[in-house]
Amino acid sequence: MRWLACVVLLTLLAVLPGCARGCGKPDADPERMRVTVSIFPLYDLARRIAGPDADVTLLIQPGRNEHSFDPTPRDIETVAKSKVGVMIGLGLDTWMEKLMKDAAPNASILKVGDHVPTRTIENDPIGADEHDHEAKGAKDPHVWLDPQRARAIVRAIAQELGRVDATHATGYRERAAELDASLVALDKEAEARLGALKQRSFVTFHGSFSYFAERYRLNILAVIEPFPGSQPTGEYVSKVLAVIKEKKVPALFSEPQLDPRPARILAEEAKIPLGVLDPVGGGPETDSYEKMIRFDIAQLEKHLR
Repeated sequence: MRWLACVVLLTLLAVLPGCARGCGKPDADPERMRVTVSIFPLYDLARRIAGPDADVTLLIQPGRNEHSFDPTPRDIETVAKSKVGVMIGLGLDTWMEKLMKDAAPNASILKVGDHVPTRTIENDPIGADEHDHEAKGAKDPHVWLDPQRARAIVRAIAQELGRVDATHATGYRERAAELDASLVALDKEAEARLGALKQRSFVTFHGSFSYFAERYRLNILAVIEPFPGSQPTGEYVSKVLAVIKEKKVPALFSEPQLDPRPARILAEEAKIPLGVLDPVGGGPETDSYEKMIRFDIAQLEKHLR
């Protein structure tokens, strides 16, 4: 595996005489805690908890699919310096745990999915039996899309940072409390805005929004691509189209990280608009957790009123 070779090379370079001083710019503060995070929503929460007391680095850049990752040598070098790795777990970012164990075997790994209530991935809402996939019956990993669960994630991150870096534990707790207040306000806002929707059913591109829909009492009628990277069959697409027409679904929603062509074809066939729901964020309009959730709320308001 390429990253394993890079890990070995970086380890050798680290022990060569003089290399720490001569092979690049020295770190400004080698004792400062480094934290590496798998996906943007966790990164935004972690960096705000860390504040001035730790350096937080995001591995998967915005716009990329969170389910797979091929690290560069620079990524591996960054991970190797980390004292803490923060990931979702629950089968979403398994590459992160492998990378952390190879590059930073002594680092702490926090799987935030272990600190929140989870739900099981159900059969496709329209009952597409041909999608017999190992993910069915597994835990749904998209826990961060419920702001109430995000509050639990914030607490878990603050606790872990404080455990590893006890000197700054008070600062981590204080910033986590400020962030928690922002998430409480966001949740109340989302509940009010989404509660006013006349239409409460929609079709999503990928099965990312179950926690979001459950929290705000919305109904996902069908998922266009039930499993990431698995192209829907013609029979399945026909079933989705039938549901759209039967239930008079007002819009379809694609995602920025995945190929939107199946959704576009269905939207054209059904003669309904195609919206965008962003489950990961990190773009110009979604460069904080709150902005990402508000972006998704605005998209639903636009198409479900």
